[in-house]
Amino acid sequence: MSGGFWRRAAPLLLAAVLAQPAGAAPPTEYQLKAVFLLNFARYVTWPEGAMADGDAIDICVLGRDPFGAHLTGLEARQAQGHNVKVHAVSSPESAERCEVVFVSASEQRRLNVILRDLAPWPVLTVSDIDGFVEAGGMIGLVTEDDRIRFDINRSAVATQNLRLSAQLLKLARRLLGQEGS
Repeated sequence: MSGGFWRRAAPLLLAAVLAQPAGAAPPTEYQLKAVFLLNFARYVTWPEGAMADGDAIDICVLGRDPFGAHLTGLEARQAQGHNVKVHAVSSPESAERCEVVFVSASEQRRLNVILRDLAPWPVLTVSDIDGFVEAGGMIGLVTEDDRIRFDINRSAVATQNLRLSAQLLKLARRLLGQEGS
């Protein structure tokens, strides 16, 4: 798997590894998932008018935060020329200002309601809940053979008038739905 996605992810992964003392454990699952969230933000195009010049790209966590401090490091980064900001949100209504919403596993029981409530806004939804993309989420993170991969629901993405780069689509483990349908 090569391409721009991984060229941009590699420095973040390298920084995460180098920031640890010698002999320390490799990056954790949620350190890696934080890098994925940043790179997803770099490879999505939001509808015209969704973000003004100078606005930050807000990455939000809905529900219990599994990332701990790992998302904080993203605030020093940029995506598509925008600063990245990280927020915790307690409801779909409070996620209106977010460009990327990670739906935590703590919200599994409310998943259908959350996806319905987020539908009015051009928000990229991401989660590691089993069956997330089948339920109407946009990008589902999955662990396969000790690697983090992702599935994409192209119909859900198209419904929100978001566009994913061809590079991102090529890296997906699985594509569901038809783009634009």
